[in-house]
Amino acid sequence: MSPRRRILLLILIMAVIVLAVEFMAISMLYRTALDEQKSRLQETVVSQARLIESIFRFNSIYLKNYPAGAKEATIRQVVSAHKQYHEFGRTGEVVLAKKEKDNIVFILQHNHGAIEIPASIPFDSKLAQPARLALLGLSGTIIALDYRGIKVLAAYEPVGELHWAVVAKIDMKEMRAPFIKAGIICTVIGIIAILLGTIIFYKVTEPLIRNLHDTVAELKKALAEVSQLSGLLPICSYCKKIRDDNGYWNQLEAYLQKHTEAEFSHGICPDCERKLRSEMEQRKSQ
Repeated sequence: MSPRRRILLLILIMAVIVLAVEFMAISMLYRTALDEQKSRLQETVVSQARLIESIFRFNSIYLKNYPAGAKEATIRQVVSAHKQYHEFGRTGEVVLAKKEKDNIVFILQHNHGAIEIPASIPFDSKLAQPARLALLGLSGTIIALDYRGIKVLAAYEPVGELHWAVVAKIDMKEMRAPFIKAGIICTVIGIIAILLGTIIFYKVTEPLIRNLHDTVAELKKALAEVSQLSGLLPICSYCKKIRDDNGYWNQLEAYLQKHTEAEFSHGICPDCERKLRSEMEQRKSQ
């Protein structure tokens, strides 16, 4: 793999790590906010259920002569109290329900400052799962469909003495919205930071890569032009012939031409020139 591709791979790995860390951080924040909202909703329904039970006990004792009975008096008091209750969140609401025959009948639905009564739904329906669980005597929190068929985070609590159910819930869409927005913003910022870092990194490393390529090319060229002999060469001490691997004796220049890329041009060194002149002069004198 070329150095440039290695750098691009490192940048890609860095980008994946940055985006993964952002995703994990936002996920942890979302989980923390979800747990806090669960606790808040749970506290709301428990306090509401205990308060309704206390009101009903009081009415049972001191409002015996109320025309519609203690339960109706309790409903009126709860509705009157919720008119002064400030909702939590844009979609947060409190629901009070009871079971009549095979239906879930809603006594109260408080949302956005309005008091409305939703239509009843079959008890075995897939809707209103939190209310159904509370009417079965269970309490806790759940992410499920409410009576509108919308996924909500809900806390539910039974009102034991009245066999009612109290549900406090908020749409999951509202819960997720700020974290989705934060995730998009962080992703955009992360991508911009990665692009800027890539540009800076490229400008810093490009001259180094270019010099490295030039150096490698020069080394390859040098290796192509030079072939070195290594090891021990058997050479005659008298005639200077070299013995090859097959046992043949070769002239020095022939051996070097065969095993290297060197070329020879013949000449006479000063010592040999003086020796040759001396021999020629001696022959002339004879």
